[in-house]
Formats: sequence, structure tokens, C-alpha cells
Amino acid sequence: MYIPRKVLFTICLFLQIIAALTVVAQKPNETYLSPNNYKTGTQSERIQKAINDAKITTGKVVIPRYDAITKTNVWLIDQAILLPADFELELNNCKIKLSDKCRDNFIRSANAGLGIKNIAPLKNIKVIGIGNVLLEGANNPRSTGDHNKTLSLNPDGFGQSFGTDAGKPNENQKGGWRNHAIIFAYVDGFQVSGITLKDYHGHGLVMERSTNGVVKDITFDVRQAVNVAGVEKQILNQDGMGVRFGCKNIIIANIKGKSGDDFINIGLTDTGVEAGKENVNVVSGSIYAGEKDNIANIYLQNWQDFYSLSHRAIRIMPVGKLRISNVFIENMIISPLSKKGLEAEYAQNINGLFVRNLVSNFQVKVKGIANASFRDIFYTGQGAPIDIEQSESVVVDHVKNVKP
Repeated sequence: MYIPRKVLFTICLFLQIIAALTVVAQKPNETYLSPNNYKTGTQSERIQKAINDAKITTGKVVIPRYDAITKTNVWLIDQAILLPADFELELNNCKIKLSDKCRDNFIRSANAGLGIKNIAPLKNIKVIGIGNVLLEGANNPRSTGDHNKTLSLNPDGFGQSFGTDAGKPNENQKGGWRNHAIIFAYVDGFQVSGITLKDYHGHGLVMERSTNGVVKDITFDVRQAVNVAGVEKQILNQDGMGVRFGCKNIIIANIKGKSGDDFINIGLTDTGVEAGKENVNVVSGSIYAGEKDNIANIYLQNWQDFYSLSHRAIRIMPVGKLRISNVFIENMIISPLSKKGLEAEYAQNINGLFVRNLVSNFQVKVKGIANASFRDIFYTGQGAPIDIEQSESVVVDHVKNVKP
């Protein structure tokens, strides 16, 4: 077929322009790096290469929807994405999934990990989700559950959780912090936002000894099971969020979804295990170190229709010497699908609990609390809406039984 010279010239010019644009798209952006800038290595290795390079250049990495090297819309990772100080990780309409080889977190502050006893504090870390961002657990996970759970190929009862490492020599037979989705330890100034966490292996988002943070627009989606070759296998725990020793000045807003265990748990038990050990629920260690490990100024705001499949929607637990002060809970709707509602244990160790604008089908249980207030609570369940001992330091105002 004859093609006129002018038409041929136009076609060639067009192809040259497209080629030039393609080259430009593959070059590092001046303001951020992408794993698509790296042609060799696994997806995990390319992501970490981008982060390591950006640490000394742009300070920002963007993980896009499409992996241009492997030609897939799923970023399948074998190990945790480790984030340094003064850094922003943008997740842009992407799906990150744990591979069946992975026994690690999705994301962790780079200062902490297995064998790291002395954790150096970090500052200013952001994980920002843009658009539809999904972090999803493995199809056939090696390990699930917390440090109290034993791995089993056919878990049954409260003490066992599924994991293909069960029975394997030289593999830890318990769960622990390596199963959590996101961990920030000893981070001052942080943000996590715009993410859906689905079918993760332990807890969703755990904050340990971290301060001055914002968590917002997070959805939790678990069911305490995984389907392996057509068979449902039990996964225990799958708490939503953990606010652990030493956390202070943290706003947690616009949260929804369902957890397995507690949707949020504020507090920690001192089990005497130091940082970096494996059989513990926190990577920074579960040894209470005095006043600096107390928890203060935690703001839970504007949560929408959230619930726990098997435990409490909100649990506050200052066990032992731990003290918790100034927890603000406002504008909340606890779904009637939850197993339990808002409960505070060891309430004598809490100084300042402020609950306002709460709709719940479950009795608020805070017996023994002092220096607290409960205002504008609509209780849709049976019996008394709140279990407290009123005193001069406890205010109860407009707490009503209402029909659902």
C-alpha cells in the first residue's frame, strides 16, 4: 500500500514524540522517586532501592498503581518496606500484597526490627494514600496471630492461628509483631492516612513510643480467616489499632470498618521482653520504663460504623504501673455488629477520659473511673447505658436510652 511521504513523515514524527515521552516517564521525577525507575530486582528490592536513594535526594517515593517493569497492578512484597526519618511514602491508587514468602510487616519505621535492642528515635515520617489504596495479606501466610498464639496448619480453639511455618524446623512457632501490618516505633511527628488494610496477619496499625502523630481515613477489613485451597483457616487477633507504651499527642480520625480482636487497644502489658525479640507484640519491647512510657493525649474523632468481630470496639487498659491520661472520644457510631463496645479496665490508672457524642448498642463500662465526663450518649441496647460510679469528678450529662 502506498503511503504519501507527508503522511509517512507525520507518522514517524509522532512515533518519535511518543518514544521521547516514554523515556521522560522512565526518568526519575525531580520531586520524588518511584520503583518504576529501577529495572532490576524483586518488587520489594526495587521499592527499597527507591527509598534508600530518595533518603539522600528527594525525601519522597511514590508507589503507583502500575508496575511498569513486571507489567502488573499488584506490588507483591517479600519483606517490610522500611522508612527512614524525614520521609514521605505516597501510595497512589496502588495495591500492595504480602507474598506467601513474607513473614514481615507491610511497612515499618527503619529504626526497629529483629535483633535491634537499642532503637534510635526518628522524626517526620509520612505514609499518604491517594485514591484507592489497598494493603492485603498473603493468600497462604507463613504466620498469623500475636505472640500468644501457636502456629498450626489446622488451627482450632483460642490458642492456635494459621501459618505454613507450623512444624518447620528453625522457624518460630509463635506469632508476634512481625505479623502486624504497619509499625511506627519511636517516631516523633508522623502521619498515616488514606489506606484500607485487608486480611493482615496480626494487628493493623501499631504505634509504639511514638508522639505528635495523625492517623486518618483508614479502613480495616478482616474476617479472622483465610481461604487456603478452598478450606477456611482460622486467623486470630487482627486487632485494628494499638496505641502502646509512650505514645503521646496523637489524633486518630475518620476510621471505619471491622477488626477481629479489639478495634483499638490503648495500653500494653509489661511482659518483660526487650526490644528486637520475636515472641512479643511490640518491636520496641514490652518492658515498662517508667513515666516516659505513660500514654497521654490521645484523640479518637469521627469514627463511622466500626466494630470488632470478637472483642471490644474501644479498649483502654493501663495495666500494672502504666498510666493513661487525657483520652478524648467523640463523634462515634459503634456498629451493633460489634461483640462489645467501649470498655476501660484498671480505670483507677486513667486520669481524664472524655466521651462525647457516642451512639452505641453496648453499655459503656468504665467502673472505677475518676476525672471523666460522659456527654450526649445515645444507648440503643438493653439496661443501663453506662456502668460507672458517679462522683464529684465524674460528669454524666444527657446519657439516654433510645430505641434503635
